[in-house]
Amino acid sequence: MAGLYEIWQRADVSRRLDVLSGFIAMCVAGDDDARCRLAQLIAGADAALSTSPPDLVAASEHLDELVWWADTEWAGHPYRPVEPRPDEADRQTRDYAKDLRHAALPVRVRDEMVGIELSLEVRFLALCRQPELDCRIRQDVFYVAGRAAMALDLGHLEAAEREIRRMEQVGSVEPGESRCG
Repeated sequence: MAGLYEIWQRADVSRRLDVLSGFIAMCVAGDDDARCRLAQLIAGADAALSTSPPDLVAASEHLDELVWWADTEWAGHPYRPVEPRPDEADRQTRDYAKDLRHAALPVRVRDEMVGIELSLEVRFLALCRQPELDCRIRQDVFYVAGRAAMALDLGHLEAAEREIRRMEQVGSVEPGESRCG
């Protein structure tokens, strides 16, 4: 199974390819030669990303050619996609990485994940409905729930279950009670 860093890199290249190729496809809609060139670049990038392990260098070269093409032909175009801010790029790449990671997991694991996701949601909502939770504990519950969700995104079921138990412990602390450790 591919490593997480490799999945992240692949997801980042895929995200950027999708956005830029969609823009270029719109711009070259009536030009058969340009459409053919675009199709070749996309096919080359897809082929490079589909190898095991993915050839990220070759895929990035195809992406760089698309970037150069868009920069030289449509730099001033009002709909020319720009690179998102780092936080937004990470959110978009995370969505792509989740899809890649889930596709690499066995069906049995994905089915088990659904049950853990449901458990997380039910327990999280139950804790959030407790009016006696002070603001600090509520923030801690949100934080730990986020860690559990991230563990699920990465396919780490044991870590997700551990974070769910931790979330319940955090939510069971009485206001003013010490929560060290």
